[in-house]
Amino acid sequence: MDNRIKEHLKNLNKYYLLLRKIQKKDYQDFKKDEILQGGSERFLQLAIESCLNIGNRLISIEQFNKPIDTPETYADIFLQLKNIGVIDGPFCDRLVKMTKFRNRLVHLYWEIDPQKVYEIIVDNLEDFKHFERDVVKFLKASEQKEKSSKDAV
Repeated sequence: MDNRIKEHLKNLNKYYLLLRKIQKKDYQDFKKDEILQGGSERFLQLAIESCLNIGNRLISIEQFNKPIDTPETYADIFLQLKNIGVIDGPFCDRLVKMTKFRNRLVHLYWEIDPQKVYEIIVDNLEDFKHFERDVVKFLKASEQKEKSSKDAV
């Protein structure tokens, strides 16, 4: 497996575990703690950006095997991952929404609703694990294909 992807997967898992701790908090405690809210926003942003970095790296690796358009936006990264078979359509739609939320975190941070952040952590945190599983599955299948084609020669 590609070392950069491994590193990003490791970081993604770190942010996921930090968010899991926050997930266990009661909303009322979350609402009262601005530091916890800020940390939550940052860890969400970093987890999403880890997914984007993994996606970009996968696309750049796959571009050696077949023609793939270079993504122009963050949402395009997930659309390309769907096109090359890393993720399915419904999951791609969720990841595109995740990207839009990342953009809000970065560019419209003063408009972030703490309740929305909390809901994402409670309801959608497992999307990061889903993404990780899909990426690992794709990479293992790619390694198998590569091994098989080398063995055939």
